[in-house]
Amino acid sequence: MNFLLDTIIYLILVVVFILLFKNSIPKEDVKWISVVAYFLYYFLFELVAGRTPAKFITRSKVSSLAETTNKFFYLLQILGRTVMRFIPIDILSYLFSFRGLHDYISKTTITKL
Repeated sequence: MNFLLDTIIYLILVVVFILLFKNSIPKEDVKWISVVAYFLYYFLFELVAGRTPAKFITRSKVSSLAETTNKFFYLLQILGRTVMRFIPIDILSYLFSFRGLHDYISKTTITKL
């Protein structure tokens, strides 16, 4: 559910941004803007708030499975979690498990609040 909601929110944000700046953004740059926006959407929300907009809606958050309070380690976990989302098989990993590949590799999980 989080993935579906985040995808809808992300697409709305990107489309609005691109429409607002359509006269100043070359068409060949739209895909790169979309990729950077996707990365920043997940990375910044999860790093700063531990939640994306969809996780606010579903009342859940990202939690570390590591038993450390080191903020740099958490930054690396969120960075790894975000980068793993770009692996095409990540979305398919939900067919076999409740946690996605990006959760397993980054040693994070989603918890209900």
